[in-house]
Amino acid sequence: MDPSVTLLESTALELLRHEATGAVVGAICSRNGAPPEEACQEEYHAHLTVLADGATSNFRSQFTRHRPTTQSRFWGLEMTDADLPRPGYAYGVLGNGPPILMYRIGARETRILIDIPDAIHRRLGSSESVRDYIRQRIVPIIPSSVRPSLENAVNGGRLRSMPNPWMPSTRNTTPGLVMLGDSSNMRHPVTGAGMTVALKDAVLLADLLSPQHISSLTDTDAVWKEMRRFHWKRKVYSASLNILAQALYLLFVSEDHALGIMQRGFIRYVQEGEKNFAEPAALMGSVVDAPLLLFYHFFKIAIYSIGLHLRQASWLGLPGAILHGRGTLDIFFTNSLALFVCVWTVLHHNLQAREDGYWTVFFRKCRWGILAITAPEMLTLFAVMQWNAANISVKQMRELGNHEWTRVHAFYANAGGFVLQTPDFPAFPINATSMQYLCSQKRIDAPEITRDNIWDRSKADHFAKGFAFLQAGWILLQIIARRSQQLTVTPLEVFTAAFIVPSLATAYFWASKPQNVAEPTVIRVDWTIADLLVAAGDAARDPYVDTPLDFVEKPVWDGWRRRPSLLHYGGLNKRPLPRIPNDYSPPPPTGTEATIVWVVSVVHAVLHVLCWSFPFPTKAEMVLWRASSLTLLVVMAVGGLVPVLSTRPWFDFSFSMLWI
Repeated sequence: MDPSVTLLESTALELLRHEATGAVVGAICSRNGAPPEEACQEEYHAHLTVLADGATSNFRSQFTRHRPTTQSRFWGLEMTDADLPRPGYAYGVLGNGPPILMYRIGARETRILIDIPDAIHRRLGSSESVRDYIRQRIVPIIPSSVRPSLENAVNGGRLRSMPNPWMPSTRNTTPGLVMLGDSSNMRHPVTGAGMTVALKDAVLLADLLSPQHISSLTDTDAVWKEMRRFHWKRKVYSASLNILAQALYLLFVSEDHALGIMQRGFIRYVQEGEKNFAEPAALMGSVVDAPLLLFYHFFKIAIYSIGLHLRQASWLGLPGAILHGRGTLDIFFTNSLALFVCVWTVLHHNLQAREDGYWTVFFRKCRWGILAITAPEMLTLFAVMQWNAANISVKQMRELGNHEWTRVHAFYANAGGFVLQTPDFPAFPINATSMQYLCSQKRIDAPEITRDNIWDRSKADHFAKGFAFLQAGWILLQIIARRSQQLTVTPLEVFTAAFIVPSLATAYFWASKPQNVAEPTVIRVDWTIADLLVAAGDAARDPYVDTPLDFVEKPVWDGWRRRPSLLHYGGLNKRPLPRIPNDYSPPPPTGTEATIVWVVSVVHAVLHVLCWSFPFPTKAEMVLWRASSLTLLVVMAVGGLVPVLSTRPWFDFSFSMLWI
């Protein structure tokens, strides 16, 4: 041993902290093995204290917010004279059961560690039940040469257990301290990576604190800088080892059908020889530290597993191979796809401003997508009001003799499809109400663009819409069929089915609205805005808010007010407005239309309540679902009446525009 190193064995009782800075400056210890009369507490001071007191650290909680999370326990037995295929090697048993490790610990003794998830252990209760579990589940799946030794150990051996905790690392912010090993970072021991990470941490720390980098440990700032580097540099190897350990464990402990395909694929993948096993083994042993290489093999194994699964199915059995089972991933993927496709096809955004960039439009669509999923009845309300505005426009324009004006034209106008260009003012969009006013004042002629021309500009895909609702209908049929056979239906499936109801209503009311039109129709005139406002007289004397034609639209704004906090949200701080907001939908709906929205909202809520008696994984989830669904029903039943009552002259209420 280096003569400059003093080895002292003692028990750390407390870490010493600097009163002013909070830095760790040493420890209070009790000497191990000292006679009782000499036992006393001693203080040891140091410029740097290394905390490496393992998974059950007594001091960790003082320096990190993370706490170990235990998903399972290793139950261990010592087998005698176990006939392992190749002495000197450790073995992992992965397959139809929990992960199992076996390795020699003596000339005749072999330790076996059996992972039992906490959920199963809670059901087992006693140690004797654990022994029965090992007899029934573990003995049949281990190699036949080892079974006699395991049976003897189960019947008469000492059964011990240890938790398998997991805890992410965190950057230490306490000067004078560095945490190493399991006190800082833990992963499932199925890959045996704990000691590997600890040793590599020690090597890295020794390098960073070497005289080449730190002239003296008294240089607190320099040490602190290297500790920050230590946290990030260790991720090069710890990330791969942590991800590999957790992913491998979760893969093989799962009973999910989809992950079962991955389990079989992984085993076959590594059985194909060194070309498939060499790099994963190098990652597992930290011979190679490359997180991207780990991701490469993850995706490669996933694709390989899918291909293997499909190759093992005959042509007639191929649909069954794809659709067999209802694992978590199956349900999540199917319903998420249905939700995404429905939202994508139902949303009909207004035309964008010319200066809107790709990301501006993208995030605007994301906001509306979130609104569509979380409050689909709001989307239906907007669609109904825009549908009502389009019908009013058609009636008014035809009274002026413009019989070619259709609901498609009105939707197109209210979406910002017509832009007015005058000599004295920047171009701005005009809606159907302004269009009718200008036509009635002989300021413009009805646009010559036809209904077919507008649809040519629209990117609405009727096949995609049909496919989306065909898929939605298939989910509804599945739910009905499963409930009729007393089979389980998940809350996610019910959520998707409930979402379909308002989406169908929204699709109906927006059926005539062009979708994702890129370029508007420009109406160029030779008169000025000033002339128009003078001719309008007192009606146009107030300063405009959005466009110079505000005075035309004021009568239908009586039922609306805008939220001041959102007035400039979404890039609408320019005047005149460069685009018509997507939630611009005056006038309010008629009584019949508002009632339709109310009924749709209530049906949407009732479908959630139908899950009342469904089985849930935990009581907390059941209570949460019931409380949420009841709240939704009350809000929809009572709050949904507001649009209905707002159509009555005696009900004083103003809508608050979202301005998105």
